[in-house]
Amino acid sequence: MNAKWLVLLVAALFAMVPAAMAAEKRCKAAGEKVECPTQTKESLEKARENYGKEAMDMLRGAGGSTYGIAPFDYLTGVGKRSSKANTKTFEVESGYAKGTGKTEMWDRYDKMKKTQAFGENAYNLWTNAWSPSFKTSLVPGANPNEGKQWFYTYCVACHGWLLHGDGPNAILLDPYPRNLTDGAEYMNKKTNVELFTVIKGGGTAVELSDAMPAWGNLLQDQDIWNVIAWIRANADTKPITSVADYLAPQSSFDPKSAANAVTPLNAANSAEFKEAQEMLEASLAGRGGDLKGAGFVDGGLRKTAEEEAKRMK
Repeated sequence: MNAKWLVLLVAALFAMVPAAMAAEKRCKAAGEKVECPTQTKESLEKARENYGKEAMDMLRGAGGSTYGIAPFDYLTGVGKRSSKANTKTFEVESGYAKGTGKTEMWDRYDKMKKTQAFGENAYNLWTNAWSPSFKTSLVPGANPNEGKQWFYTYCVACHGWLLHGDGPNAILLDPYPRNLTDGAEYMNKKTNVELFTVIKGGGTAVELSDAMPAWGNLLQDQDIWNVIAWIRANADTKPITSVADYLAPQSSFDPKSAANAVTPLNAANSAEFKEAQEMLEASLAGRGGDLKGAGFVDGGLRKTAEEEAKRMK
């Protein structure tokens, strides 16, 4: 190889390095391009195997969670376990086993009848019995307990039960889902408006992959704010080593930070939020004419931002 071609080869190699770095640093945090916080291929393959194993465990009547947290049989639905878990081994018998045919759902139903729990009290018996429940919110006007339920319904398949980006579908996506608990290095640097935009409008709304779908036609704006509050409550949470760790996660998110400047209580006065909202409403399918979004529909147990601010101090 002569000197001329050697120089050209070296130049080409140096030109490829920034391109490779740019491919890795596709996400933004505080305005800077950073490497997206995702799981490895190996960990996602293992997570998917564990999801499948737990589903098969239910069929054969075996208790004990294999995915995520040992004390909780959450994947296969409320009431999988029928006996109190051993606090050391967490071994239990499944309520779907032939020996019992009864799950702890029966206990919840009995408790609901005895306490005459209706409305929100009955709701809490079924939705907050085996998951973190908060009395305060890091995002004024938003409720992490309500956001948790939407997350469990729509987001777990990709982002995982503990928000680690390791749901059963994660291995099938390109790029892999974000680890939403990566607070200090990533999530805590993203503003509430940025999170609102990507949840409502999907990845393409923030110039990222459409592997993250738009949820604006399934979730109301207040629902999205509640999901944001749930995400904030899980920033940099420690690895689960006990039931207490799971039920009371300790977040690193600072509610006084600039990232929390816009909330559902003041969003209507934010120029940044208004601009994002106009863009989202113009791009979401089904909008136009009398079909307008960004409103609030009362019903069920949904509360307005002002109502949430009163009950979630």
